[in-house]
Amino acid sequence: MAGTFVVATFFTATRTAMYPPIWQTAGAAHVIIAPAAMSRGRGVLAVPPPVVNTLSTLEDVQARYGRCFARAMLMPADAVVDLVDILRPRLPRRGLSPLCRTARALRGLGGGSSIDICAVFGVHPDTLYRSLREVIDAINATPSLDLDFQLS
Repeated sequence: MAGTFVVATFFTATRTAMYPPIWQTAGAAHVIIAPAAMSRGRGVLAVPPPVVNTLSTLEDVQARYGRCFARAMLMPADAVVDLVDILRPRLPRRGLSPLCRTARALRGLGGGSSIDICAVFGVHPDTLYRSLREVIDAINATPSLDLDFQLS
């Protein structure tokens, strides 16, 4: 009896020492990694994300918003073009077009969701907030857009 017990103990100790726990094996790694990859949309069977182009012209922006353009910008298209013409000298020349900067800022100032604006215009949230600051600075620096509150 004592010999059998020693053999069983030796077999158990050897088996544990020879094989790592199941979560450390290569087979378990594939079981864990594959569902994680599929849940993140990666892999051979995953559908590629839609490509969103950055909008650069008024026609692109109008096409994206459709009939809701004036509602989204809170002003008609010709007023947006006039505002862009007034702000153009004070907006940065590099990067995105002044029209897109102004349209993103108008949408943001009009209460639009940053997630919606980023999705429609195809930009990162940092780009959205940078555009908002640039347009606000241009508006504040434009004398023709000054408001005169006469208190007397």
